[in-house]
Amino acid sequence: MKSLWLTYFLLLSTFVNAQNITALKQVSGSDSISNGTCIIYGSFIQRLGFTSGGYPQDIRIENTETKEVFSFRVKPTFKSAKENTFCFSIKPGTYTILNYWFTQSKWYGGKMFTEPVINNENRPYTFTVNKPLNYLGTWHFKTKNVSFSADKTVLDAKLKSDYNHINFETADTVLPVVLK
Repeated sequence: MKSLWLTYFLLLSTFVNAQNITALKQVSGSDSISNGTCIIYGSFIQRLGFTSGGYPQDIRIENTETKEVFSFRVKPTFKSAKENTFCFSIKPGTYTILNYWFTQSKWYGGKMFTEPVINNENRPYTFTVNKPLNYLGTWHFKTKNVSFSADKTVLDAKLKSDYNHINFETADTVLPVVLK
């Protein structure tokens, strides 16, 4: 009887699907803005710094209209810098920031965390992108009380040499906000 139940649950688990999470495409230095998509870019200040152990960190967002879930990497693998830039292509729309996914380095490997990105009133942050180029600001995730600020001119100057075909000066500033 045990083996029958085991077989049943094994077969059942092969047909069960969790929610699909699609990784956003990172914009390379030779890419340009294509029709029907937007580019989002900004800077991310991580919580862990050197104790991240080189593990990547991601943000998950949801399109409020289609309910599709996307992720994008805000801290690359094997980088321990406290602040990292991000630049991804995305479809126009309104997005809710769902959670922050990160791994803290431990002596035995890593401990994974998924934290919701909400304000003090437990309400999520959203942003709307509908222009070809969108600056999302500096994302301050160094504590659980996240915040967002604009420092566009400094980041634009920093990214100018890495992205030859994108004029960052034309970008709209779209900071995530909590809807009332």
